[in-house]
Amino acid sequence: MSLSEPQKKNFSTPPSPEDSPRRRPVSERKIQANRRNALRSTGPKTARGKRTVARNAIKHGLLALEVVITAGDGKESLEQFHGLVERLCEYYEPLGVVEESLVQTIAVCWWRKARVIRAENGEIRKRLDTRAVDRALRDSDKANLVLAVANMELGFFSRENLADKIPLMDQWVAMQRGQTTLRTHHAGLKYLRALLERAKTEMASDGYISKQTRGTIFCEFGFWDYLFALQCMHAGPPAATAENGSSGVVDDKEAEKKRAAVVAFIDHQLERINTFKDYAVEREGVTGDAEARAFSLPPADATDKLLRYEAHLDRQLYRAMDQLERLQRQRRGENVPPPLNINLGRRT
Repeated sequence: MSLSEPQKKNFSTPPSPEDSPRRRPVSERKIQANRRNALRSTGPKTARGKRTVARNAIKHGLLALEVVITAGDGKESLEQFHGLVERLCEYYEPLGVVEESLVQTIAVCWWRKARVIRAENGEIRKRLDTRAVDRALRDSDKANLVLAVANMELGFFSRENLADKIPLMDQWVAMQRGQTTLRTHHAGLKYLRALLERAKTEMASDGYISKQTRGTIFCEFGFWDYLFALQCMHAGPPAATAENGSSGVVDDKEAEKKRAAVVAFIDHQLERINTFKDYAVEREGVTGDAEARAFSLPPADATDKLLRYEAHLDRQLYRAMDQLERLQRQRRGENVPPPLNINLGRRT
């Protein structure tokens, strides 16, 4: 079967644009529909896809492999770092590996500066979060130290003891200071209340205060309210024999009157302790607020370390920004003078 010339021509050469059917023009309605469909796209859904998109602007991510902490308690967000690099790339529009590396250096400096602020926050929180517990422990230690010293045997101050060389007045001043400390903390006030409640119970059951309780009251109240301590010291058991040797007769009315007076003194001291308790609560609130304000800065050693580290990062940041600016100006054909290198050292 032989082919005609027109048929051979169709097989040997491709059809010309004039011979092919014309494409139908896309309507404006279709174009608008395509645009609306494009706006509905929300990007990648999977975590892998999001990580891929976040690294679109990063051509050389060598620094990101080390600067971002990706594991452990201090884990940081790699996606946030990639986002920072992407925004910096949009701002600087780097070309070539050198400019891209400088953009990454700038991103690393900003990232590490944010870490400095986070470390400063941690130093402050480390003191603020434990402030109440630390203060309670300090107050407890002060009160318990005073209690331990006050309840020691008098034989502790023997002639062989170096404490005997302390002047007597200085010892009394120290004891008075200790009794004041008891009234400023909850632990001391709780102890004083328990001591007075015990004396009151002994008066109700036995009609007098035991020798041990009387001695303790004098040690804890003698330099605070001497008259009260003296009243309790005379609230001992009635003497069985008068001073002239005859049998002593105790008047029940006088004894009851004496007991009532002692109990009234004790009740008055209990009311004073309640007042000091209110003072202690107010004082602790004021002291706590003052400590919180004082702890709003990290300690001096941590501040010095953070400031030196931040200054080092600033130098790196400004150096990288300057280098990037010079390279981009040179790329645009501008005349960029060489950087100044000033040596401030002494001549040799």
